[in-house]
Amino acid sequence: MKSEYDLILLLKNEHLYLNIIFILMFGLKAPIILIKRNQMRYSLLFIILIVFSSVINAQDIVSSIEHNGLNRSYRLFIPSSYVEGSTSMPLVFNFHGLTSQAVEQEFYTNMKPIAEAEGFILCHPEGIDNSWNVGFGGSSVDDVGFVNAMIDEFHTTYDINLRRVYSTGMSNGGYMSYLLACDLTDRIAAIASVTGSMVPLSASNCNPTRPIPVMQIHGTADPTVPYLGSNFALAQESLVDWWVQHNACDAAPGVIDIPDTNTDDGCTAELFEYSGCNEGTAVQFYKVTGGGHTWPGAGLSIGVTNQDFTASQVIWDFFNQYELPVELVKVDVLNNDIEMNVAPNPFKDELNIIVEGQKIESIQIFDLLGKEILNVQGSQETVMSLSTNKIETGAYILKVKIEGGILTQKMIKQ
Repeated sequence: MKSEYDLILLLKNEHLYLNIIFILMFGLKAPIILIKRNQMRYSLLFIILIVFSSVINAQDIVSSIEHNGLNRSYRLFIPSSYVEGSTSMPLVFNFHGLTSQAVEQEFYTNMKPIAEAEGFILCHPEGIDNSWNVGFGGSSVDDVGFVNAMIDEFHTTYDINLRRVYSTGMSNGGYMSYLLACDLTDRIAAIASVTGSMVPLSASNCNPTRPIPVMQIHGTADPTVPYLGSNFALAQESLVDWWVQHNACDAAPGVIDIPDTNTDDGCTAELFEYSGCNEGTAVQFYKVTGGGHTWPGAGLSIGVTNQDFTASQVIWDFFNQYELPVELVKVDVLNNDIEMNVAPNPFKDELNIIVEGQKIESIQIFDLLGKEILNVQGSQETVMSLSTNKIETGAYILKVKIEGGILTQKMIKQ
């Protein structure tokens, strides 16, 4: 049986290929390793394309929030179809694996073109010490609270559809998605895991308050998160059965053989679909026979990678069917409870803010792409005046933090 230390070594080794590529591309910190020629199976054209796309896409945002005394960063992609004040957009979280990074997950899974085509906002969060606290032990980081805070943050800055927030991830990021299904049931509409699982102890403590749509994608030859399970991973079929029982699905799945369109990828795939679940949910399981610890459809090969289907696309197609019940939607924003007066609006060189009966802790102004333009600590008074002569003409989001929540208002600078 593998120990926790063995598991972490396996996860680290599995992501070294990504690390070395991104050292070459971006100068990122990563372990120094030697790679045999037959392991360097990625395409030079693919690397050139992803570097080029990262440069020309003006809607990529790198930012951070403070949570529990830690600076927590994330990468955010806003599709070109986003228009402030129009129909609200879904939000998808995509979590990296252990020892990996948000930028690596972003390029490896290549979900941005789907977000652009389908019209959803895509977030790649950054884990503390390149990991997510999912029950492996040794961490006290509140990653669930971090995700909850990001949802509130994005809701105050963008038009997020709070009924359509989803989570996916690879390996440790897949574990994180399951943890959110357990602990953030009222905010996550559906989840998908690739090469992930649940820690057995975490599974025994998981008590979702509703049925949750779940997709699992896993290779039978995964050496890192074994298909048959370990001390730190439920066996894949046991994992699927857990969610089938929780969602009260029909026990017998429909089975679809995925056409073997690429006979050179060294593996095949089947889809097990469990229907008849409570509240219209479902459980789907892509079993990749011979597949490794990899993301199907990825253009970068770090092991046996199925090319008969694209994980990023089937994940979105799955998510796109589901939304939270309307009665569960919530956000810790207090606009409807406390009166805030902001004048003038439109504003020019000065902005006056009055919050009745509440002391102002901080004030932030963001542009519509989420870039922070101004950050001022509050005076603990109910009235504050800001000099805004250096702010360019345009539309902005004002965020005023008070005890117990955040007040927001859209502003126009003339």
